[in-house]
Amino acid sequence: TEIATREWFYYYFMHKDIFSYLSRQGAGRYKLNKASLEKIGLLLPPIQEQNKIAEILSTWDKAIEAVEKLVANSQQQKKALMQQLLTGKKRLLDDNGVKFKGEWEELQIKEIGTVVTGSTPPKNDSDNYNGNISWATAEDFKGKYVSNTKLKLTELGAKKARILPKGAVLVTCIASIGKNAIADEVMGTNQQINAVIVNESNSNEFLYYQIEFNVKKLISLAGITAVPIVNKSSFEKIKLSMPSLKEQEKIAQVLTLADREIDLYQQQLDKLKLEKKSLMQQLLTGQKRVKVVA
Repeated sequence: TEIATREWFYYYFMHKDIFSYLSRQGAGRYKLNKASLEKIGLLLPPIQEQNKIAEILSTWDKAIEAVEKLVANSQQQKKALMQQLLTGKKRLLDDNGVKFKGEWEELQIKEIGTVVTGSTPPKNDSDNYNGNISWATAEDFKGKYVSNTKLKLTELGAKKARILPKGAVLVTCIASIGKNAIADEVMGTNQQINAVIVNESNSNEFLYYQIEFNVKKLISLAGITAVPIVNKSSFEKIKLSMPSLKEQEKIAQVLTLADREIDLYQQQLDKLKLEKKSLMQQLLTGQKRVKVVA
């Protein structure tokens, strides 16, 4: 007599914690052998209920897959937009409906703004930390903007750091090369980050997208070393194509809208995944039972 379906096993073992059944095979490597697998206990509802639960979870999987495709498509569209807009291949219209004209300039980053390398106040002095002044590391780069960082400086700690104004463009130049974000409040950073305080002739939003688009250029400068690094001098000399300020702002507006679309789809995706996780917890443990039509 059939006591379990394939679909039930698939979802059950996706949810069940089997770590205690694994045997260590080396640094960071684990194995589930046949004998251990056979000993794993199962909570089995009747076949009809198994099928119904698998059907419900399959519906969530299909919804998740559909939104994942929307995220991927939006990311591809943004990538295509960046290729056209950040190279001058496609020109936008100004406020008067006239297409932008004029040659783009090749500017070094030091001509676009003032470069500031972050610093770390001594961590063995507790008086430097647990204040209310944000202090960013690469771990705080979760999106386009950075604020309310994990670590914060006191007024004393801030005096030992290099404090940046809101709007500074932050770029990681040690280890995880090329991650970037915009400071959404006054803050300091660690020495892994080079910040650009953009001058009045340029747009910090546009520079953010140009850094994102030219990340391979930064990585190539770092070379192949144990800890990749782009020093301040090399970073300042990186050349980027820059149109007029007005065109920079228009391009940044278009790419910001593309980012918002991606973020909206990503939020939908995260919500669906949380809902599925909650359902699995309830349905695969018997906390919540489903009605089955005989």
